[in-house]
Amino acid sequence: MHFQTAFSLAITLLSASHAMASAVPVPRQETELTPPDFNIKIATDSFFACNCPNNCGHRAGSSCRYFSGPSNNSPVLKGKCVDREGGRFCIPQ
Repeated sequence: MHFQTAFSLAITLLSASHAMASAVPVPRQETELTPPDFNIKIATDSFFACNCPNNCGHRAGSSCRYFSGPSNNSPVLKGKCVDREGGRFCIPQ
């Protein structure tokens, strides 16, 4: 009889702790992306930084970014789109 009472009490306390924990809001971490940031795509080279498929809306003078090397771990270069040599390219600044 005592075992059944102890077991019931343990299940009740466990359920209550879960219910209390779900009512407490989780603090927002500063590393979370805000809505304008989560759609940012960084191009693989200076041409695609200012052209389709992901940057079709860029015009001459638009800001742009692309990876300086062959991998996503390469440093990111920031610049402006410039019309040059029959195309639009991102020129680092």
